[in-house]
Amino acid sequence: MKVVSVVCLAIALAAVPASASSPFVSGFASGDPADCLEGPFPVDRIRIARVDGVDTLFVTDTRARFKTVSVAPNTRYTLRFTAAFTGDVEAIEENPRFAVFAMPGQTSSVLPSRELQFLNAAGTPIQGTLVSGIPFRDRHEYVDVFYTPPQAASIRLSVSSGDGVTLAMQDLAFEKTFQEDALNVNPAFRLGPFNYSGWQNISAGGKLIERDGKTVFDTKYGSRGSRFPLSGPGTYALSATATGNGYNSCVKVDIFDAQDKKLMTAVLRRYDQVQYFVAPPEAVCASFLVYSCLLEEVRLVRIGDEKAIEAHPIMSRTR
Repeated sequence: MKVVSVVCLAIALAAVPASASSPFVSGFASGDPADCLEGPFPVDRIRIARVDGVDTLFVTDTRARFKTVSVAPNTRYTLRFTAAFTGDVEAIEENPRFAVFAMPGQTSSVLPSRELQFLNAAGTPIQGTLVSGIPFRDRHEYVDVFYTPPQAASIRLSVSSGDGVTLAMQDLAFEKTFQEDALNVNPAFRLGPFNYSGWQNISAGGKLIERDGKTVFDTKYGSRGSRFPLSGPGTYALSATATGNGYNSCVKVDIFDAQDKKLMTAVLRRYDQVQYFVAPPEAVCASFLVYSCLLEEVRLVRIGDEKAIEAHPIMSRTR
């Protein structure tokens, strides 16, 4: 079994803009895990040490829960960290099938994993928890881009080492993310072939693949995107670069109100066109549902108020 030293983790510690109370201010520079983790925790299994001059958190055969950090609701954030692990277990480098553990919600008791939990103002967990594996043995940067739920007031990161495994973690950073040229995150899959930011339920057989030098999402039949907030009422444009890959190929965007009621669906079936629609006044968020596509990118953009629809003949007001 291949075992790679966590010394391979050594890279420069990034400066992170955050509040003074955040555990992400200076990585693990204090040398004391209690400064960034909630207690109690097993001190014989969690420690901070310097590896080639870089402060590194080591978690062995246990779970580490970070202190909560204040967040704004309906806001886009990015979490980054670098990690590697040692232990007598397989990793994605030895078993490519372990790519499944890069998908949302997929973890194993013998592999490291991460969890992002959202809490309301009372400190009670709310819906929207993000869970994924840490499947690379060698040094790898993990990036999660997401929107906070409407009721979110804080966020808590937890990492699990996996049974009999030592996880080494560096370069922990958490910050607000500027808007891209779309309301949805990761619209062109530029975060790479193991990053499912922006998606929550992957259809059976669906996965990110490499095609002609690009990361492409083979959606199979019915992959669901994460919900993201809309920019108020008005006219929206739905576009995609995709190739049909099976029955009923299409990109749908469902529109919801604050009570989680679906108000309408806009559908794009021709990927050389743009679908324009007017969102109802009570619309607050949206989510993609994609069928039978090799999807290179998908974008939802607000282009103006309700009258902007008059300039565009292709429209879907209700469906």
